[in-house]
Amino acid sequence: MSVSGGKDSTVLFDLVWKIGQERGRSLNVFFLDEEVVYQSTVEIIRGIMSKPGVLPHWWQSPYRTTNATSYEMPYLNVWGKGEEWMRPQEEISFKEKVPIKVHDREGDAFYQMVEYAESRWDESTALLIGLRSEESLNRYGAVTRNPAIPGIRWSSKSTGKAIKLYPIYDWTFEDIWTYLGTEKVPYNRVYDWQYVKGHNIPEMRVSSLIHENSHKCIADLQEFEPETFAALIKRVKGAHTAALYAKEQQVFRAVKLPSAYQSWREYRDFILKTLPEKVRSPFLKRFAKQKETESVFRQQVRQLMINDHENLVPVKHIEREDPRKKWAELL
Repeated sequence: MSVSGGKDSTVLFDLVWKIGQERGRSLNVFFLDEEVVYQSTVEIIRGIMSKPGVLPHWWQSPYRTTNATSYEMPYLNVWGKGEEWMRPQEEISFKEKVPIKVHDREGDAFYQMVEYAESRWDESTALLIGLRSEESLNRYGAVTRNPAIPGIRWSSKSTGKAIKLYPIYDWTFEDIWTYLGTEKVPYNRVYDWQYVKGHNIPEMRVSSLIHENSHKCIADLQEFEPETFAALIKRVKGAHTAALYAKEQQVFRAVKLPSAYQSWREYRDFILKTLPEKVRSPFLKRFAKQKETESVFRQQVRQLMINDHENLVPVKHIEREDPRKKWAELL
């Protein structure tokens, strides 16, 4: 099964591990280490990997991922050879370079790494994933639309011969925290800190600190984990700026229009003019296909501010389909 150090995979691991112990079965556990993560996440993974009956697959292989905090350094060479990492590698980890083909523009190889790991297993393997459909319609569809096993809607095919299973796909947010509490399962303490600081549920992230949706988390990192913060700003260009302005409505979140501009379109065009041609060109091509409304321009500004050249936080048009109709189709 795969784990991330987050609450959902922590719950699924505890469930599966306990059943494995009862039946005398071993459990292969996979973790793709993104390097730029909370120390609390690392500690949770260490606890999981050290349990009896666990066969650890802790990957600290070099690959490239996007850096949403900087135009100057749009990518990070995770565990790059000869570079100064945020922390030392684990003794038990797999460190060799993986033979993958990056096919997302100039890109982010995270998903290719995951797909490669999946492809290594044969048809006798079930890949257990702590994905919950409550978080979005897309996730609900991904889990239930094309079952790989008749009668098991929470199954899907992998990139290889193995089958993916999502045992807690219908669990709610409350179910997850009830289980962690009643079973007294150690969980990532970052959630406690983020809750105290008023983070909304979708903003509570414990994975990569330089992801498109992690800016607000960086703003509190110095208070949560000062040593991690110091290592991050030394390792990644733009991380310090993101920490300073992540909560500003006029910057990364693009909620409030700066007073110097009359419209979001004017502000967007100003930002585009300041970008290097190599960075600006993909955005111009994408924006040319989108509607010209202030709502769209504001979202385009947000994409520009978080350097979302891969369109991971896509622009949504005003004319939205009735969500009840979408749910009816899925059900």
